[in-house]
Amino acid sequence: MTYFTNCTTLDQLKAEYRRLCLIYHPDTGSDTANTATMAAINAEHDRVFEQLKAEHNRKAAQDTTGRTRPTTETPAEFRDIVAALLKLDGLTVELCGSWLWIGGDTRTHKDALKAAGCSWAPKKQLWSWHHKEDGSPFFRGKRSMAEIRYKYGSQTFTAGADLPAVI
Repeated sequence: MTYFTNCTTLDQLKAEYRRLCLIYHPDTGSDTANTATMAAINAEHDRVFEQLKAEHNRKAAQDTTGRTRPTTETPAEFRDIVAALLKLDGLTVELCGSWLWIGGDTRTHKDALKAAGCSWAPKKQLWSWHHKEDGSPFFRGKRSMAEIRYKYGSQTFTAGADLPAVI
């Protein structure tokens, strides 16, 4: 069985992985949770991630404008943050591009979110997580969440809620 056949970008892969985790991850407590299935999903995720990462880095090398940058992200980073967020009840996680935006009942999980590498964005009133590239300039974006959603697309996940359709 293949889980990520329709994923052609790292962002699509991340969205589908998050969706599958909400269904099959043992920490969700759902009837469909299965460690063997999750192990197969993780193995396929790693393989597809490396393929899509190599393609992304090839495109970045060919981009003369400098808008596409190569990535050093590993599949384990995203898997670890998703697993950490699944253990926290009452959160809503939104995937916009390669960033996770976390809302909902975050106050009770403040320490766990910090430990997972998330940062508080006071103007957006949300927590965020993204892979931090070495040598990448850091600046605080002035875009609203509506602008971010419009530019990068958005997929929201809430544990226990109806799950979005497959990408």
